[in-house]
Amino acid sequence: MSTPALSTPRNFTPGSTPQELIKMEKDGLDVIHDLYRYAELGFQAIPEGDFERFKWYGFYRQKPKESGYFMLRTKIPGGQMNSEQLAVMADIADDFAHGFADITTRQTLQFHWLTIQDAPTIFSRLAAVGMTTSGACGDDTRNVTGCPVAGIDKNEIIDGTAVLEQVNAHMTDNREFSNLPRKFKISISGCRIHCSQPDINCIGVFGLERTVNGKLEAGFGMKVGGGLSSAPHLAQTLPIFLKPEDVLSAVHYAAVVFRDYGFREKRNRARFKFLVADWGAEKVLAKMEELSGRTWERHSEFHFPVDPESDHLGVQEQKQAGLYYIGISFAGGRVRGHQIRKVAELSKKYAAPGLDRIAATNKQNLIMLHIPEKNLKPLQRELDDAGLVWQPSNFRKGCVSCTGMEFCNLAIVETKNRMTRLVEELETECADFQDKIRIHFSGCTSSCGQHQIADLGFRGAMTRINGVQTEAFDLFIGGKLGEGARFNELLKGKIPSTEVNKTIGKLLHYYQSHRTSAAESFSDFSKRVPKDELKQVLA
Repeated sequence: MSTPALSTPRNFTPGSTPQELIKMEKDGLDVIHDLYRYAELGFQAIPEGDFERFKWYGFYRQKPKESGYFMLRTKIPGGQMNSEQLAVMADIADDFAHGFADITTRQTLQFHWLTIQDAPTIFSRLAAVGMTTSGACGDDTRNVTGCPVAGIDKNEIIDGTAVLEQVNAHMTDNREFSNLPRKFKISISGCRIHCSQPDINCIGVFGLERTVNGKLEAGFGMKVGGGLSSAPHLAQTLPIFLKPEDVLSAVHYAAVVFRDYGFREKRNRARFKFLVADWGAEKVLAKMEELSGRTWERHSEFHFPVDPESDHLGVQEQKQAGLYYIGISFAGGRVRGHQIRKVAELSKKYAAPGLDRIAATNKQNLIMLHIPEKNLKPLQRELDDAGLVWQPSNFRKGCVSCTGMEFCNLAIVETKNRMTRLVEELETECADFQDKIRIHFSGCTSSCGQHQIADLGFRGAMTRINGVQTEAFDLFIGGKLGEGARFNELLKGKIPSTEVNKTIGKLLHYYQSHRTSAAESFSDFSKRVPKDELKQVLA
């Protein structure tokens, strides 16, 4: 497939925010040369503007900003790695990051406790196995996410792997899109259950079926303008049908629209979601077609999954005969270097020859792919021996957590370790609860833990107990994506962090005893039952 022609020269009017001025002085991608120079000069030699530009290569200052330590996000398109690449991640964790990493909601790994002196060695190790951090952060295209079992899921509408790889290759290190108004998030998947969350991405490309001359045809649809943070928006569906060869050009020109018409004057209005909300899907599409000089095929009938929030965990048979995949769950995404290395070793040992693949998921877990049936039991025994959970409870399956105040300069509460403890508490205190439930933690209003789409979404807060400032959470309930997508609603504010497990237990017990049937999901239950009634349960 040929790459679409580059757009006409930029015609945007730069904003005057500090971030816009920094980008006008020097493109974010150009900071890579300075980064190597600062590795020799040291932390104190770095000016404020280059700290901001470091984000284009995944580098953020760790809390506190003056500590000299950094967080680093990698870029793993679709979350797909081989065992050699995952082993390099384990080495980075052990050699530079105090022996751990975090799996993120964009299917990447991020590391903490890095110094500027570590950067050249880390970049060299990643490059040696075909990996990069370019575009992992900054006003650039973030990691392109997809279904972790694309190409092997027996129920998928269409395999989105090739399209995802094309888009990632086109957008990465592309100076046409290295100065966007703000971050730009893309998901591409043909998954039938929309596991890659097109509803909350700037661009969400999803599998789409139609019947033509009596024959079923598979292609893609496209949503634009989704996003969370403190002003969440659900994406709007463009009325088009895309064949695989159409996707790259559609994504390209949607990005051009954002680049040239996005709101740069105010940082808190610079996301693509605000432009889409103001213009509407039809105007966005019209501008895409004007800029591209082409017209995409119209389509009007869309059916979205009722229950899309899944992480493809468990032991599942692949579409390839005799092969299986098996998920490994990590509460809140925190994973130790020795665990990463063990997964890499087991993939190399038990996957079909030449097919050692591991996928990171957007629910912060890992999936081992292409395991022959005869290797399942010995693999499961080794996972058990290593303490790696491949038969997770629904609590463990459905938990997501942001970085939290342990390292983040914005968060006001601790989340990662708290999520691990919470899962263990719920597995003991609510052991009789066997239904699906999604519990998300965000340490602040930025909602990196995606709390707005969870059954039970907890957002960091503070409260006073006996005159002492204490960490707490605001509780939101009833979020979902797909058909009938909606953000959850505040139920109770400032719940002391020590009371979260008891609060959840009360709600789940009431849900089990008052739902209309075993088929009624918690999201539907919380929509049906008056909030005052549920507040009384917690009183």
